[in-house]
Amino acid sequence: MGLLVAFGKTSKVFIIRKFCCIYVDFFRMMPILIMLIWLYYALPIATGMAFGAFETGIFALSLHLSAYVGELIRSGIESIPKGEIEAAKILGLSRLQIIHRIMLPQIFRKLLSPLTGLYIEEIKNTTIVSVIALNELLHTGQIIISQTYRPLEIYTAIAIMFIIILIPLIVISKKFEYATFIRNIECEH
Repeated sequence: MGLLVAFGKTSKVFIIRKFCCIYVDFFRMMPILIMLIWLYYALPIATGMAFGAFETGIFALSLHLSAYVGELIRSGIESIPKGEIEAAKILGLSRLQIIHRIMLPQIFRKLLSPLTGLYIEEIKNTTIVSVIALNELLHTGQIIISQTYRPLEIYTAIAIMFIIILIPLIVISKKFEYATFIRNIECEH
């Protein structure tokens, strides 16, 4: 969704660009907790359409993340030198080929670290969905605490589980960053 938002924000079509700008501004300003509560409790009253806690949690987290990812990718798109795009057009590449062969590889190479940071932050944001009674890690921990009266041990275990989940993402990101750094140095010489 973030990729679509980014290309929408850089679109030459005014309506698409304006819609994507409003979308990004709205979902970056909206606190995720308020969005979750509104989508889970108020939307069914207003529209008659009710979704489960899991679907609502996924939907709210996706809307939230896509606004940030869209803005990040948009900055990556705008960082690509215009000369490269013009050269690709002169060579006869289609818009889709330019995006696939020139833009996306550069964007993701430049933005891997910030993107990883956004995804790590969103994984941590999953604890917020406990407010709509979704049995995620924190909610399950709170249930165990209410039965055992051992909050320190349970919250420590939850923290360790988050570390176990997030360390592989950080390690993979660092390895990719290092490989990109080495490749850039080799290209300069």
